[in-house]
Amino acid sequence: MMEEASFNGAVRTILVLAAIWLVVRWLMRRQQAATPNGPSDDRKKGEVRIENVPQGKGGNSPQGRIVDADFEEIK
Repeated sequence: MMEEASFNGAVRTILVLAAIWLVVRWLMRRQQAATPNGPSDDRKKGEVRIENVPQGKGGNSPQGRIVDADFEEIK
C-alpha cells in the first residue's frame, strides 16, 4: 500500500537537497579559488605566445612546431 507523503517529509527532503547543493557549491568555489586561472606570466589579455615542443619529450606528442588546423583568416 502506498502512503501519502507528509508535508513535513516533503519540506525535510527539500531542505536536505538545498543543503547538499550549498555544500557542493561551497566546495567548488573553494577549489576554484585554490587553482590559478589565467596566464602565470605578465601577458596582456588576448596576447598569444607560440612555443615549440621540446625534442624527444612525450610519447605520442607531435614533434616540432604545432600548427592550428582550424585556423581561418578573417578579412
